[in-house]
Amino acid sequence: METQASTVSLSALKGIDAARLEKELTAVWAGMSGEDGGVIRACALNLVVYSEGAEEHAHVVALLDEVIERHPCRAIVLAADRDAAEPRLDAYISTRCQLSSRGAKRICGEQVTIEAGGAAVATASTAVAPLLVPDVPVFLWWRDIPHYDDRLFDRLSEMADRVVIDSAASDNPHADLLRLADVLDGRRGRLRLSDINWGRLTSWRALVAGFWDVAAYRDSLTGIERVRLDYDPPDRSPHEVAPKALLAVGWLATSLGWEPEDGKVNDDEGGASFKLNAGGRTVEVSLAPTEDAAGRDGMLTSLLIETAAGDEFCVRLRAGESKLETGARTAGGHAVGRVLGYELRSEGQRLSAELEILTRDRVYERSVAFAARMLRSAGV
Repeated sequence: METQASTVSLSALKGIDAARLEKELTAVWAGMSGEDGGVIRACALNLVVYSEGAEEHAHVVALLDEVIERHPCRAIVLAADRDAAEPRLDAYISTRCQLSSRGAKRICGEQVTIEAGGAAVATASTAVAPLLVPDVPVFLWWRDIPHYDDRLFDRLSEMADRVVIDSAASDNPHADLLRLADVLDGRRGRLRLSDINWGRLTSWRALVAGFWDVAAYRDSLTGIERVRLDYDPPDRSPHEVAPKALLAVGWLATSLGWEPEDGKVNDDEGGASFKLNAGGRTVEVSLAPTEDAAGRDGMLTSLLIETAAGDEFCVRLRAGESKLETGARTAGGHAVGRVLGYELRSEGQRLSAELEILTRDRVYERSVAFAARMLRSAGV
């Protein structure tokens, strides 16, 4: 069935009157139910979205068409302007429907947009709370890295069953990852956090882990000496290591029981080198930027593992293709390889996938914590 997203602006209100908003939405739905083909008002979850700036807000609104198609919900979009001179809190309501080209009933969600400015941003959670639909999960999509002592993030995340971020959007990958690790540690497991950027690593992690499934490789893999990750430099901070590369190292190291060693980061060309302790052995980890390529902001391009026995295990992104290529070469000259399709999914599709998960992701949390320890051990 072909569908087309539709957003219809209904009203603008000065201040936030939750009761009035609910009455207006109820009246609108009552009017829409008599239209040809009918409508189904659906709400599988609450999605609270935080964004800053007009450009980010426009991006969010466009993405919600894709998200609500899969997850009809009440979206409460908080468009913040922290630098505004005067405090302001206004609300707008709209409907979002999937229109069938064959005249079937339309499944519709709804959106409440809250524009907050100045000092009113810090207390905007009081406007969000009464608008949440009861008895369905609450997701917070925070389109920023949580700041230290951010009261709004603290209050909204306390309301949420799960918080979604995207570390790829970081302006300062090193400092932001350190802050993220502190936020997770400070909440002691009470914060269920997922990272869209971590989802982009799923195929890479599965393919790297697959090397350990081959019995003939396991002995060699116990003697890993070097790991090299190549990545496209992040557009917003090209002289820092891409968050995806740091998370990949954190995942590999925590999976294998490695620990950081004190050492200085080599960042002359935007990359970094670290030494890790693997049960008394030293593993050298190098993260190196490639030549910047359009459309690859912060993406991994290759991950190479080298062992003491001279074996190599590699996963790489084929140039110009949406495919991952894996290969293993043993010291005896034996080589195997596979070429797999690499699903390039949109941000909306990846957010939709996160909205199906409510459990805590301890593997991700450990990876963030390790990457932060690694940066701190190197004096970042």
